[in-house]
Amino acid sequence: MKENHWRTYKTISLAALAFAAMLPVCGVSFAAESIPEDIQYIVLEGGGPDQGPGRDVAANFRSVARRFGAMPASSRRMVAYGVQQLRILSRSPEVVRRDVEQALDLAERTGVPVFLHVDSCYGWGAEDTTNPEDAPPTRFWQHPEMREWDRFPDAEKLPERVPRPWFNWGPWCSPAPAIPAFGSPALTAFASSQLDKGVLTPLVTRLQQWRNRDREHLFAGINIGWEVHVPDFGDPTLLRLINRENGVVRAEAPRSARGIEMDRSFIGKQLGYASLHWRGWNEARLLQAAKQEGISRDAKFRQLCYESIHDYMETLAKACHDRGIPSDHVYTHIVALATVKPANTTRPPIWTAVNRYSTAGFTMDNRGGARFDLHELVKQIREASGEEDVRFGMVESYFRLGDQIYVDDPEQCRQELESMFAAGATIQAFYGGFPLANRTPEAAISAIQAWLDAE
Repeated sequence: MKENHWRTYKTISLAALAFAAMLPVCGVSFAAESIPEDIQYIVLEGGGPDQGPGRDVAANFRSVARRFGAMPASSRRMVAYGVQQLRILSRSPEVVRRDVEQALDLAERTGVPVFLHVDSCYGWGAEDTTNPEDAPPTRFWQHPEMREWDRFPDAEKLPERVPRPWFNWGPWCSPAPAIPAFGSPALTAFASSQLDKGVLTPLVTRLQQWRNRDREHLFAGINIGWEVHVPDFGDPTLLRLINRENGVVRAEAPRSARGIEMDRSFIGKQLGYASLHWRGWNEARLLQAAKQEGISRDAKFRQLCYESIHDYMETLAKACHDRGIPSDHVYTHIVALATVKPANTTRPPIWTAVNRYSTAGFTMDNRGGARFDLHELVKQIREASGEEDVRFGMVESYFRLGDQIYVDDPEQCRQELESMFAAGATIQAFYGGFPLANRTPEAAISAIQAWLDAE
């Protein structure tokens, strides 16, 4: 099977499907009917509770409202606020629900639409649950069936040493004690349950209320991923960054992991073995399948990892669909680097973000590291979906990244915004812009206002 022919692959774990079938479906048609189509949103996204600048959600909503005003329901162009890092993997449903309800309340009060960004990938801040009541019902990083390995089990004895996630976003980050195994039915069912209880239940209830008051436009959408990938600690880019530190890497973020040193024994290792194991694979079956298909063992391994990534996001998107959230308001999220570099498990192929329950979403930044080819992106989405009319979400980009300011010409910025929407984007989300007056360049603010005024 070729790696880009995902539509021929229809096997999703029985456990995940069984769980999805049990999700509440009250209000399905009610919520779906209530959300207006064809609104273009520019999202200004703040930092999460312990990651990124601008963590004060209330202050951020108010600053957007002061600068741009409440969004009229009749408008087809709107500015929204993005709530980042809804921690479904590392917090209880009650904590997540409080964060969601706060955001929905602030959208109502300010008239600024809200975009919800779920952490279904990192488990950010897993080690920072000082209050036991705030912890999730299952700690995936301690669960033997939910965390990644760098090898297959030896004689069915599960690996006891598990790697932490490591990546460099300016500072070195290591957000949890383990990496979620996206191919695990147990992990998928857990994440779906957390998403449903913590995010979808309060969201669907509020959408029903907003429909009766002509305020459906206040929901800009939901991002159910966060650059979903399976780490490859042998990736040349990562190895160069490690070597730049003379081989000694210590976490700077999140706060709870600050000072933790990278375990060098995992450097160079490909992860994903747990995802394959819990889907019935072992080394012998992997070698046999690769031989039968006429591809290398490693190519077959990557292909199976890609399927795990795709199916995980599809299952979460279906959970949204089953609660009545239409596909044009649900976004997957990977990087789009596979449009300019060969795909690997760190930068998955574009088709992994495409499914019938959502709109494909990507980190897109041609001024920084998350580069992309827009023509190739649209082409590959079209091939994967079979749809001529392509829609996608630019669910993460930047007006500035760290101290690097990307925008100094308002007119050029406005034209770039218009061009991306014209290419098929339904949403453009810009991260790291708060506090608004200090972090978002004035040229970008002026460009957004000009874009709004041009409607």
